[in-house]
Amino acid sequence: MADTDSKKIIIIGAGTTGLALAQGLKNGWASRRNWCFGLHWGIEPLAKLVPEHLLDTIARCQVDPHIELTDEHFRMPLVDAKTGKHIKNLEGSKFYRFRRDKFRHWLLDGLDVQYGKEISAITFDDDSTKVTARFGDGSLDTGSLVVGCDGSRSAVRTLLLGSERAALVPVGNFATAMIYAKYSREHALALRAPPFHPLYQVGMHADGHLCWLSLHDGDDRDYPENWKFFQYISYEAPPGHADWSKQQLVSYQKQLAQNFGDPWKTAYGWISDDETDVWNTEIRDWDPRKPENKWDNHGGRVTLAGDSAHPMSFQRGQGLNNAVQDAYELYTAIRKFKNKEESQAAAIDAYEAEMKARGGQEVQMSRENTIMMHSNSQTEGHLVKQGMKK
Repeated sequence: MADTDSKKIIIIGAGTTGLALAQGLKNGWASRRNWCFGLHWGIEPLAKLVPEHLLDTIARCQVDPHIELTDEHFRMPLVDAKTGKHIKNLEGSKFYRFRRDKFRHWLLDGLDVQYGKEISAITFDDDSTKVTARFGDGSLDTGSLVVGCDGSRSAVRTLLLGSERAALVPVGNFATAMIYAKYSREHALALRAPPFHPLYQVGMHADGHLCWLSLHDGDDRDYPENWKFFQYISYEAPPGHADWSKQQLVSYQKQLAQNFGDPWKTAYGWISDDETDVWNTEIRDWDPRKPENKWDNHGGRVTLAGDSAHPMSFQRGQGLNNAVQDAYELYTAIRKFKNKEESQAAAIDAYEAEMKARGGQEVQMSRENTIMMHSNSQTEGHLVKQGMKK
């Protein structure tokens, strides 16, 4: 049976973009792998989407909900990873480090999400007002708009463009492995003590590497041995990298870290050779501005947002912030056609024009930054020159 509320907004994907958009729509009209990410300039559009009582509790999403954040904590240190010397604090807005599972749970407040649905087809009625999403279990859902915010490998993007045109594009031949690890009490405390930042640091190495070390889970305030840290070193992928085992991925980064300064040299020395929370990552993107990537929104009845619309390399930390901005811009567009200020087609066209220009520019900047940060042009990278500013 099909649910046929023709005014419904059908959001595909329950990640940050989809939930932020759903919060805005609800407020306006009455897992698997876990990771962490940074919210900085995106806090402003987020504040326009969620109710005030919810925004007041956002601190619970932090990787360490117990820490009293000062101006020092909001500064992102850039380190010479070869020597361990501090280079500068990166420019940008206040930097909040959130754990994805906590942030998603926070955004779920008051929302009814149907899990386990895999979209398999989208059809458009002849009257130009309805769209129907078909799911793998045979169920149907009909509304006025389908929003694809189902991640970088978006099924909605693939349905709109086909698998070849929707495919992610490698950024050079760069890769990494995201490693999440616990340490002994003594070692965990040492990694958060001066001269290291208590929450995060980013480093660039003259041999053409970018690296990161941050707290991922500091919920258990009194037991540092239960804290989990997140680290990576990115590099040009050796042959066969995509098929490496977790042990091979850990071993390779541990080998690289021997030529690093602290905290990376020490932190990698303490990681177990048999660490299992390890994720092979090929660095890829997709630019919505390219002519071959243009999709038909069928009179404003289907669109994309967040990583579905503009997946980007991560070293400049712009993905989450642009995703939240998408949610706000799309919420504004939906309000316009719901309030009959303009047609649905015009509102979604305007949303896509702004989103593609903004998101596509950041895809390009992040790509340029990734390439430069893995070359002898590191000091010219956007991360160094512009920091994490919008």
